[in-house]
Amino acid sequence: MTDAADRTIREFLVPDLGEGLLDATVVAWLVAPGDTVAVNQPLCVLETAKAEVEIPSPYAGTVVERRGEPGETLPVGTPLILVDTGAPTATGRAPGIATGPVPVAGPAPGADSVADPEPASHPDAAAGAVPGTAVDGQGADRTGADRTGADSGPVLVGYGTGAGVGAGADTGRRAVRRRPAPRRTPSAAPTDTGRPRAKPPVRHLARTLGVDLAALGAGSGPEGTITRTDVHAAAASLAAGAAGDGGSASGTRSIPVRGIRARTAAHMERARREIPDAHCSLTVDFSRLLALRDRLRAREAESAATPFALLLRLLTLTLREHPRLNATYVQDGPEVRTYDAVHLGIGTATPRGLVVPVVRDAQDLSTVRLARELARLADGARTGALTPRELTGSTFTVSNFGALGLDEGVPVVNHPEAAILGVGSIRPRPHVVDGDRLVVRPTAKLTCAFDHRVCDGAEAAAFLTALGALVEDPDTLLLSL
Repeated sequence: MTDAADRTIREFLVPDLGEGLLDATVVAWLVAPGDTVAVNQPLCVLETAKAEVEIPSPYAGTVVERRGEPGETLPVGTPLILVDTGAPTATGRAPGIATGPVPVAGPAPGADSVADPEPASHPDAAAGAVPGTAVDGQGADRTGADRTGADSGPVLVGYGTGAGVGAGADTGRRAVRRRPAPRRTPSAAPTDTGRPRAKPPVRHLARTLGVDLAALGAGSGPEGTITRTDVHAAAASLAAGAAGDGGSASGTRSIPVRGIRARTAAHMERARREIPDAHCSLTVDFSRLLALRDRLRAREAESAATPFALLLRLLTLTLREHPRLNATYVQDGPEVRTYDAVHLGIGTATPRGLVVPVVRDAQDLSTVRLARELARLADGARTGALTPRELTGSTFTVSNFGALGLDEGVPVVNHPEAAILGVGSIRPRPHVVDGDRLVVRPTAKLTCAFDHRVCDGAEAAAFLTALGALVEDPDTLLLSL
């Protein structure tokens, strides 16, 4: 039997999730001190500015200590959890603490969506192993087997263990495969540790609505799992009870701003502080664009060519003729940096806040390919399945607040970009044609907010007018093909 003094306590650090972020917030712990954990068993849920990520264990053993309470933000590289692996130290002397960052896979499918509206300067974020060094209690360096779980082979969290991971193995982000869910036997909603059974997004929703999962008992999901419907029903019941009691004396409550919402707030403050923005608007007749959409649908019933997708295709052509709108203002110099590639950021509302998926190299996509990519990214944003690269690096952003039922608005320029296009709802409205004839046409208001350091009002107006002309006569698109 191995003496306790010969055991090694593994210290797992807050991982670099490959998103260029400096910290993460503890959303929930899935294990407690004294629990036995297996390799790749979920330990906790961390929230970054881009996603909620379920963090699996790189070690098998017993949880010794957790660092950080739910709601607490921890810097990347600081201790997250200590696990006693039961493995003897290299020296056989006093117990040591082995440290070292371990790469972690990206957001798990099904996690709440996520995105930071702040674009990088075209970086391609990638998760990868960061060499770590294990240090025992005497300060001696160890490598190799001492960085692995007991009898588990080299561990790359999210990539599995054993012979499949090692020299020559594909450790790229695309190689990630979700491990199959463990078989569960029917039981009540609480787990063996007394913790209610619910998925991380449901736990996040419960915290947001102030619902105590432990008080709900068994949920309506499989094997008593608590679902979103259960949480919403409990929240409604609480609200009804509060109304019957007259509510609190002050009628106020505090809502913490964390994760993506905190990052968005800081980003908007920076945009307003640094960018002297102005805006211009134009009401556009969408009759011919909608007719084009109808013709495409008649040829292909499942066509993804929506009016918004067609508008984005026309937008890429317009930006090619007005490159100063697809640009960045650089303080050093100063100078205006324009881009040949059009990476379209699409503002998307999700339960976790604003997400900006990016259609990369949109100028090279056909209308059909652009429409399909737009649909794919929108679905990925809602389910949390997008990678960091798909959420960063935009050069021009579009905010489709018409999808929210709004007729118009003034969007905030997405720092450090030079401009953003706001698209209002397409509705039948009175419209003057032929100079003096009043008719009812499907119209929408396009609004361009722009950095006045990059271009002046005349250039922004020329851009918006050119885009409006293409929308009102999309057949001119043939001249660009």
